[in-house]
Amino acid sequence: MKTFAVFPLCVFLFYQCFSPTFAYSEEWSLEDHSWESKWGLEEQTPNYEWGLEGQTPKHDKSDSIILHYDGKTWSCVYNGYSVWLNCVYGFDRNDIFVAGEGGAILHYDGRSWIKQESNVTHRLNRIWGTNHNNVYVSGDYGTILHYDGKKWKKYNMMTNNWFSSTWGLNENCIFVVGALGKILHYDGKKWVEQNSGTTNWLYGVRGNSTDNVYAVGDYGTVLHYNGKEWKKAEINTNKRLMSVCVVDSKNIFVVGADGLILYYDGVNWTRQRSGTKNWLRKIWSIDINTVFAAGDNGTILFYDGKKWNKQKSDTNYLLLGLWGSREDNVYAVGINSNVHYDHRHDVSSGEK
Repeated sequence: MKTFAVFPLCVFLFYQCFSPTFAYSEEWSLEDHSWESKWGLEEQTPNYEWGLEGQTPKHDKSDSIILHYDGKTWSCVYNGYSVWLNCVYGFDRNDIFVAGEGGAILHYDGRSWIKQESNVTHRLNRIWGTNHNNVYVSGDYGTILHYDGKKWKKYNMMTNNWFSSTWGLNENCIFVVGALGKILHYDGKKWVEQNSGTTNWLYGVRGNSTDNVYAVGDYGTVLHYNGKEWKKAEINTNKRLMSVCVVDSKNIFVVGADGLILYYDGVNWTRQRSGTKNWLRKIWSIDINTVFAAGDNGTILFYDGKKWNKQKSDTNYLLLGLWGSREDNVYAVGINSNVHYDHRHDVSSGEK
């Protein structure tokens, strides 16, 4: 597959030359938009419900797919048309959210995938939450949404920076990362920008405590937050790093360009053999013996605590999102790159 620049040169120059300097307020309010919706939740009809029973295993012409792993095999449980999904997060088998381009958000209640009104049109990139009544999603152009179990509301972030990833420890400790090395922290009351020490684009953030959080991004960037400040880790690569998972303080995995997998044991960073040259876009762990990674050309890898093995996905789609609650309940979402391909998902990067 050909690789592309992360975004066109004109966009790069725009950010470099015209990206505004923000006088960030100490407290950014949560807007309660009174949108006149044409397809709000209160007006939804059965046409907005897509049950699993109507799905066909042949999805090569659909724009998006959702795959489910039952502990043995991956199967397609949803085909999306005119919708491009790239992230997934849930709380149990009957409570799962997926999101993507154009502000698209779907919720699965155990029977059907139901469209929800986000009131935004920008691409949504990552979802995280503590429960069904407290869900966050971040996206392009400074978009951060919150779901209270009834409706989605938009934060007024006073920035147009693109946000790539969201993760939190609880409702009082949430991180959002994105373009130009931006890192925001939410303490339950206000959003405050933190000094990342880099202008490299950050694509993933995750941790397991308030003083053990990692963010990864362009040119081999790995940042660690100790509860007070972000510090850069020395990694012997300049490849793009797309996603990180933190099992505990001595088991951290990072995936990225050209099948790269890095592992940190609390002392040293080492490379693990992935067995693929396909880009890996997302990594998710249940425990140290149950780790999944997904990426280009339908690539899905499984780590059993000793080595990585490739799993059969029966698709060549670009898999961008992963979430699971247990080994026999894992979801992956992706898009048909032959139909719709956003160059921001890919980049050509050399390696030292």
